[in-house]
Amino acid sequence: MSNWRQMMPTTEAYLLDKALYELHHKPDDLAAYNEDKAAYLARFRLTPELAEKISSNDVAGLYEAGVNPYLLRAHCIGMRIPEDVSLAALRSLMKEGDDKWLN
Repeated sequence: MSNWRQMMPTTEAYLLDKALYELHHKPDDLAAYNEDKAAYLARFRLTPELAEKISSNDVAGLYEAGVNPYLLRAHCIGMRIPEDVSLAALRSLMKEGDDKWLN
C-alpha cells in the first residue's frame, strides 16, 4: 500500500489529512478554525510544526509532509489562496528536469 509520497502513509500525514478534511468538509469547522486556529488544530494532536504548516498556509510544506494533493487543493480553495500562489509554492519544490511533462 502506498500514498503519493511514502510507501505507507505516516501518522503525521494521516493527521494532516484528517484535519484538512474536517476543516473543509464538516459544517461549522471552518468558522471554528477561523475563530481560534490553535484550539481547532489541537483537536488533531498535531506537532506544533505541523499545526503551523496549516495555520500559515504553507502549501509547499504541507505537500512535502505528505498531505493528499486533493485535500491540499481543497485547503487552498477554502483559504482563498490564489491559484498562482499555490502553484508557485509547489513549483518551488521541483528539481531540474521535473518540468518536462508540463510542456
